[in-house]
Amino acid sequence: MNPRPDGQRSGGVARGRIGALAARVIREPLVHFLIIGVVIFLTANTLKGLQRPVLRIDEDELKQLTAYWQLQMQRPPSPEELRGLVRERIDEEILANEALRRGLDKDDIIIRRRLAQKMAFASEDVAQVADPDDAVLKAYYQRNAAQYAVPAHLAFRQVYFSAERGDTQARLAAEAALARLKGGEADISGDPLVLPLTYADVGLPDLIRDYGDQFARFVQTSPVGVWAGPTRSAYGWHLVRVDSRAAVSQPPFAEVRPQVRDAWFQDQRRRANAALMDRLRARYRIEIAAPPG
Repeated sequence: MNPRPDGQRSGGVARGRIGALAARVIREPLVHFLIIGVVIFLTANTLKGLQRPVLRIDEDELKQLTAYWQLQMQRPPSPEELRGLVRERIDEEILANEALRRGLDKDDIIIRRRLAQKMAFASEDVAQVADPDDAVLKAYYQRNAAQYAVPAHLAFRQVYFSAERGDTQARLAAEAALARLKGGEADISGDPLVLPLTYADVGLPDLIRDYGDQFARFVQTSPVGVWAGPTRSAYGWHLVRVDSRAAVSQPPFAEVRPQVRDAWFQDQRRRANAALMDRLRARYRIEIAAPPG
């Protein structure tokens, strides 16, 4: 047998040394810990990727986005526009989630009020409340009869004299015009007024709102069919002729049943909301700092 060349012999020796070194390295406990650490790190990253929050745009939300676009633009969105809407919706959700994760909602009075409003709306759900029968509604109507009373209303005409003439001059002009009207003169004109000069049917609350208490009381107590005055308002002086007047009246229950039912449900909502707030307050220990000074 021929002896091996020196190069081959030295290469074999080198490979043997490397193999022996690798075997010793593999047997080292520190190497085992490093391998286990790498495996744990890779596994954790993989699981973290699998556990990422899912943002899902379902069919109902797509319909909502489409309907809102169509309402604004008066046409359906194109496929590209719809993709843009979905992208904006996803970005909005991501930013909102990140803001909450970082606590950016803390100490923000606008966000706090908006959340409080949404919670209040949610607490007013009365879907579980049975529809009341007429006995319940009639009792509610009787307890709140004043809310359904038809206020006094009347028809009248007026002649107006502006305070811009000067208060005394306007009152004297009104008195002179009243004397002419009582003397039988029919075609008397005063100054223009931003409010109507003739009312076919107006309620007393409307007169109080537009002219003030003094004018409304005067019209309410003036005799029907004759010119009276002058009476003062914030605008100036007025002569008034009441053509008809109807006193406060109470409509029968049957006429206002729908309004009574709506008011009854609103009352139930208020009661439910108050009860919920009482229960929620009981969950908290409320501490209020003493006012400064």
